[in-house]
This record gives sequence, structure tokens and C-alpha cells, in this order.
Amino acid sequence: MKRKHAIWLVVLTSIYLCVELAFNARLLDVVGSAPDADTVHHIEIFGRSLSGTAVALLVLQLMLKRRAASQWRSPGLFRIGLTCLGAAGLVYMGIQSLVDSLVRQATPEMRRASMSIVLVQRALVGGQVQLDGLDDDPRLFQRPEGKAFLALFPAMAVSVERLDDKIRDVKLELLSRAVSDKLKGPKGFYVHYEKAVTETRSQWTRYQQAKGPADPDEEIARQQEKAWNDYLSDLGQRGWTPSTVPGYAQDAVRRKVRGRAPVPADWALNDEATFREAVAQQVRRRMGGARDGMKAGGIALPPGLGWEAFFAHAGVQSELRKKLGLPAGVKLLPAYATGEAFEQGVFAPMVKELARKELVAYEAPVKAFEPGGAYVKEGESAARAVIVPPVALFFSLMGAVGHMAKLLYLLVWLGLSFSPRKAPVPRLWLVPVGVLASAVVVLSVATNGVTESRLYAYMHDQVKASSGDSLGAKAKATALTVALHWVAVGQGYGYPVNEWVRVRILNGYEFGHEEAKR
Repeated sequence: MKRKHAIWLVVLTSIYLCVELAFNARLLDVVGSAPDADTVHHIEIFGRSLSGTAVALLVLQLMLKRRAASQWRSPGLFRIGLTCLGAAGLVYMGIQSLVDSLVRQATPEMRRASMSIVLVQRALVGGQVQLDGLDDDPRLFQRPEGKAFLALFPAMAVSVERLDDKIRDVKLELLSRAVSDKLKGPKGFYVHYEKAVTETRSQWTRYQQAKGPADPDEEIARQQEKAWNDYLSDLGQRGWTPSTVPGYAQDAVRRKVRGRAPVPADWALNDEATFREAVAQQVRRRMGGARDGMKAGGIALPPGLGWEAFFAHAGVQSELRKKLGLPAGVKLLPAYATGEAFEQGVFAPMVKELARKELVAYEAPVKAFEPGGAYVKEGESAARAVIVPPVALFFSLMGAVGHMAKLLYLLVWLGLSFSPRKAPVPRLWLVPVGVLASAVVVLSVATNGVTESRLYAYMHDQVKASSGDSLGAKAKATALTVALHWVAVGQGYGYPVNEWVRVRILNGYEFGHEEAKR
């Protein structure tokens, strides 16, 4: 490999590492804040793209080395580029397939448990619950190790024995808080209430304008007289009367009259009775339309309602409840004296009703989470929220450590290339191997406040205990606990550096998720 190629690889690897480390910091912020499904999906795309880039850089280095060994004849640059793109694409699709496979393999029991676990995780993020055996520092989940624990909590909690029984009594309360947070609390919901009241007042204004006259017959007679007098006045301006209109002008006069009143096409210009009947029909239709429009919630509105009476009408109340998603028992007022009155009379009953509806899914039997079951989609979404964060953090951490080792290898190679006495190239493999081995040792033996807690130790043991008795199952459980420990420790120690890179070098780039920062 030529020196200039090594320099380019150093530059590309350094750029990749800056982006990977910055992404790792943002990833920890996102997955440590109980993200929703859309946020998880978008952060997954970034993660898979970076993992693909990492492998593409490794393939590029290997192919350049092979090209150098063949005296720069083979493989060609086009083939190298195509191979790197193919490797990146395969890794991208491979990680996606891995996650999808893990989600599909989730048992109905895991899907059901995942829903409750994600609920508890979100309550932890919001500071609404505390876990026994964990550091009671209120700022724990704002520190790197606390964020890492929040990201790993679902993956570990899914193995806890009788988890559902332990949280059954607090599910409704947690759901109520989750619903309240989704609605941005009483103040946030009050904005929607105010908008609904404004729309209702506009409806009342239209109702006031649309109400018909007290005496319909009197109104018809008035309109008949006015229309006939207007007709006579128009004719009089030209010196005509209904009986003296010249033959050549009769069709034009008739068309003009028909534009105002629905007289027959062959109407005689002096037929006052037919004219008045046409005007009466027109007025009746207009008055009937106004009356038909005076409805709310499918219920006719009586005439003469004031603002408060209109607002309290059953039909109006029904429309308001439907618009705001309120339960049937809530009766709204056009104004509330205090915020507490609004919260107790409107917001609290609505939150309670919505939470009870959501609780049905959490209390559903395991059968409902089997393929074709009523809540299989909700269960799969929750299982993905459990699986994706630790997988994403693990691949991000491994990519960063691996390319740090590769970068050190390239730097040593470049340094030796300037030396008169060059070390044997085969021995350079000891550099990345040594870095990786050191990282494994450090991540395996290091601890932090979270990994030393009683709760973490208990959940760690539960993961192992739930594996089964077979050798393969035990090996899988051991590998899982080791990987989780590496992530918990590695993220705790690496986050400050990664965040510095994100803020200082990448100018605070948010990777599309500014709201995730805590």
C-alpha cells in the first residue's frame, strides 16, 4: 500500500470516527429517553448507514493492500468502489434483517411483557417512578451511565420473573401519566379547549344570524310586496306597466324577473298572483334552509338561545366532547374560573377514561399477542423498542472501537514508512489486536454506579436464570450479559468524549433529533 493511500485512509477513517462518535452520543440521548417508534426507526437508519460505512472503509483498506501486492494492476478502481458500496449495502440490510428477525422471533409472552416494560421505562425517564436498589440521585438518568441503563433496561427487564405481577397495581397510574404527558398536561390541553370554544362561539354567531322571523306569514307578505313593487319600479323607469310591455321586450323582462323569483317560463307579465306565489315559495325555502341549519350533534336547536344556553345544549356538548375526545359524562362550560377547576372537571376525567381504554391492551391475555391476535402489532412495536436500543448501541460502540484500532494501525504504519529501518509489516497486526484486547479487558472489568447497584445485579442474574439449561442457551445468555455490560460501561465512559466531538467538531449536529437532548 502506498503512503498516499494510507494518508487518505487515515483521513477517511478520522472523518468516519468523528461522525460515529458524535452519533453515538446522540444515539445514547435518544434511546435513553424512551423514544417512540418513529424516532427509533429514524435513528436506526443513521446507525445502519454508519455501520455500512465502517465495513466499506475496512474493505477499501484490504482491497488497496491487495492492489498494491499485484503491482497496482488488480483489482481495478471501479471494482474497488463497487465492492465497497456492495459491502456497505449488505451490512445495512444485514443489520436490518437481524433486528427484524429478533422482533419476529419474540414470543407472545415477550411482546406482552415488552408493552409494560416500555411503559415503566418512560415513567423512569419522566421521574415518575423510582426503582429500589438503584442510585437515588435525581440526576442519575441525565448522566451517561444512567442513560445507558435506561436504554438497556427493557432488554434486561424482559427476563425478570413475574414482572407483570410486580407492576400490575401501578399500570393504570403510569398510563394516566403517559396520557397526560402526551396531551402536554392540563395547560397543553387547555389550548385545544380554547380553540373549541372559539369555534363554538362562531357557530353560535351563525345560529343567531340564521334564526327565522317570529311571524313567517308576515315575512312572506313583506317580501311579496317588496318584490312586486321592485318589478313595477323597473318597468316604470322605461315608461311601461305589466300590461304595456312591447312584444319585442317581453322575453328580456321575463328573464330578468326569473333571475329574482322562480316564475314559470311562460309567465304572463301581468300575472301578479303567480308572481307572488313564486316569491312565497322562494322565501319558504330560504327560511326552511335556515331552520335546517340550526342543528348541533344531529339535534335541532330551538330559536332564541343565548350564548350560555347554546353552549349547554345537548347537541353542542356532544360535538364538543367528540372534538376534544372527552368521555360522555363530561359537561363542558364556556369558561372556567381557575386552572384547577378545568383540570378537575375536564382534564382528569378525560385522562382517566383514555388510560382505562389503553389498559385493556396491557391486561390482554397472551393469546392476543400471537400472530393474528388483536394486539400483535402493538406487541411487535414494543418488542422493537426493547430490542433496537441495545443492538444499536452495541454496533455503534464496536464500530468506534474497531476503527480506533484501525486508525492506530494506519498511523503506526505511516510512522514506520518514514523510518529508514522499517519494522516487518506482518507484526503490525499486533497493534489493532492489542487495542481491541485492551478494550475488551477494560469493558469487562470496569464498573460504574449503575453496574454496581443491587438492581443491576438482580436483573443481570435474571437474564442468566431465564436462559434455560442447555449449553447453547447458557452461552447465549452469557454473551448477552457480557454485551450489555460492555455497553453500560463503555457508554458511561465514552459519552463525554463523544459529546465533545459532536458539539465541538460537528458543530452540535443533532442527527435529526433535537428534541431528544435532555
